Amino acid sequence: MRPVPLNKEEHASLRVTLPQTERYGAPQQLATLLGAEFPEAAVTYPIVFSEGPRGLTPCALLGLERGRNQYVTQDGEWRPHAYRPASVRAYPFFPVVEDDEEMSVYIDADYDGWSTVEGERLFEEDGSLTPLLTERVELLLQCAREVMPTRDFMKELLRLDLLEQRTITMPRPGGATVEIGNIWVISEERLREIGAGDSPADLLSLHLKGYLRLIHAHLVSLHNPTRLYGELVDG
Repeated sequence: MRPVPLNKEEHASLRVTLPQTERYGAPQQLATLLGAEFPEAAVTYPIVFSEGPRGLTPCALLGLERGRNQYVTQDGEWRPHAYRPASVRAYPFFPVVEDDEEMSVYIDADYDGWSTVEGERLFEEDGSLTPLLTERVELLLQCAREVMPTRDFMKELLRLDLLEQRTITMPRPGGATVEIGNIWVISEERLREIGAGDSPADLLSLHLKGYLRLIHAHLVSLHNPTRLYGELVDG
């Protein structure tokens, strides 16, 4: 990915052919998530935390193997039951939110659907947004509103030392296993220590901020490792 800020002067003639059937997600093993997506994403995917440009970032684990999303079929279709993360739905656009909470629209310059000849325009002749770009910006604004709350959630997890690095072991056909490393999860032991310790205020704070709901969604998602195994068998 090569992030470039979208500029109506520089990109006045830019056109885009959007990914067909969300095909963009096919080679992804991880897709970034916002905190607001946890409850719905947890029904389908294990939710983990992975190193990103700004530190640890919540992600949906989409496959057992790097470079393969087991929720996208060979036809390039996402499985009907699978929740599609906002980061996938918005591609090749994505929001960049700075600490002042101002959003900038970025594009992936490496995406092969850009053109100045084919596809749908991003800007009208007068420089205003086309309906396509208007719709995408609205989606990005929805995402942007959840960026800072997600960052605050991550800061609280780090402050309370709730995250631990782990290698997840999952079954494969024939009794073999596959290991997925370099990921982080919330420590249930550490969470119990906070609940039983001398700092009930921390547990109350997690509840009042809505973070316990996200923590429980994450932990429940980790107890469904056979989901990925089942997708591997069916796919």
